[in-house]
Parts: sequence; structure tokens; C-alpha cells
Amino acid sequence: MRACAWAVVVGLIATVGGVSGGVASASGDDAVSRRYVALGDSLAFGYSPLLEDPWIPERFVGYPEVIQQRTGMTTTNLACPGQTAQALVSRTAVDNGCFEQRAFARKSGFDLLHTDYQGTQVHAAVAAVRSKVPPSLISIQGGGNEWFLCTFDNPDPKQCLDESLPKVTDSLRQAVTQIRAAGYRGRIVLVGYHLVIGFEAQFRRLNGAIDLAAHQPGVTFADSAAPFDRYARNHHGDLCTVGLLVALPDGSCDPLHPSRIGHGLVADAVLAAAS
Repeated sequence: MRACAWAVVVGLIATVGGVSGGVASASGDDAVSRRYVALGDSLAFGYSPLLEDPWIPERFVGYPEVIQQRTGMTTTNLACPGQTAQALVSRTAVDNGCFEQRAFARKSGFDLLHTDYQGTQVHAAVAAVRSKVPPSLISIQGGGNEWFLCTFDNPDPKQCLDESLPKVTDSLRQAVTQIRAAGYRGRIVLVGYHLVIGFEAQFRRLNGAIDLAAHQPGVTFADSAAPFDRYARNHHGDLCTVGLLVALPDGSCDPLHPSRIGHGLVADAVLAAAS
């Protein structure tokens, strides 16, 4: 989600309490020859409000970087805070600040993202597929910013979500279609979200929309909600108190963005879905 907008969310709800199994075990020259491309929003980017000043992309470590550390695969993280699922495939689609921030960063001459590129994330993924070193794994995460816009920037959140979720499904399907049309035949993993405290029902619906888009050959859904819930129950707390979310100085948590532990669980889910 958009960094500046998410600060508002923290204040509002932080008080609410074909890739083989070799991906996960690759090593040596085999691992180096493999490439992983991640598309997504601020979760895939690894955003934390604690790391904004100074803004240095390398400081933000998300599950794509965890996957690189675990597998040795070269990782290209295309994720952009504020990107909607719809804007993954269209520059004219509704967005929550990603395109605006990219334009500002380019004009101001500073690095905003882990990877710079022109056009949409899907355009960049297609270019990666057509490159000399095409990816062996691609993950896509989107829909969280549609939820944000419906929940906090709309007078009728339920109707907005009813209208937006089919667009999330359709956009993720379009992303898969365009990547396949470029010649990619490997595994594509669509990544779900943990259940944000206080908004569990809405995120179950969002995950259902993402899972629906994964119902096609060579595409799988990575369930983040179940391992987060299981970890919290095993440690006798909620997502915040057990350390799965970014801890804030006031003792609360950023409700959407995972901690390093949380990103580790998402990485596990992505690699399991890719196997």
C-alpha cells in the first residue's frame, strides 16, 4: 500500500488489537542460473514505516528477498507501494499512489523501487521473460490497495468491494495471460494476504478473489492467512503480539505489513505453492 496513506491506516486500526521442488533446494551454479521475478504492492516490496527516512530501497526486505536468500535465485523485485491489481496491467487503471510516486522519484532523481522499469509491472515481467535469462518462478500479489481504496476512500465500502473484487480476479488473470503470451511456461504463484485484524471477513473475500484467478493450468495460490493464523495460535497471541507484523514505537503494530518473521512465512507459502 501507499506509504503516506498507510500512516493513516495505522492510526485508525493499529489499536485493534512449472517450477519443481528444486527451487526451494537449489544451490551452487544451479541456483545462480535461476531467476525469480516478483510483482506486487508494498507487501512484496517489503515496506516498513520504520524505514522511510532515509528512503533507500535496499533497506526494505520483503519475502522476495527472503526467497533469494534461501534459494540463491537471482531475484528481480518489481513491487511498488500503492500498486493495485488493476494497475499491474494498465497505466490508466485506478491506483493508490504507485505511479505518482514513480513519476516523482524519476523527476527528483532518487531511487524509489528495488528495480527501475518503464510501463507496468506486467510489461517489465514480459521483458524479463524475453530476456537472455528468463525467470523460472514468477509471483504476483495484488488486491490489497483495492481493499484500501474501498475501505477508507469510499462512502459505501461493501458495494465498492463487491464491484472491485471481480476486477482483482480479472486483472490477475490478465497478468497471467500476458506473461504466458510472452512465452513463459514456468510456475506462476498468486500470493494471498494475511487476515488484517478487524477486517478478517473482507480479507477472506479478497483472498477468495485471488484464489479464483489461480484456477488455471500452471498457476497456484499461496495462502498466507493460514500460516499466520497457525503461528499466532501456536504462540498464544494475535498477529501483532507474536511478532508477525512490523512493531511500532508506541507498542502497536502496522496492521498490514509483515515483520521479517512474517515475510519468512510468506516466503514459505510461495515456495510451497511453487513446488
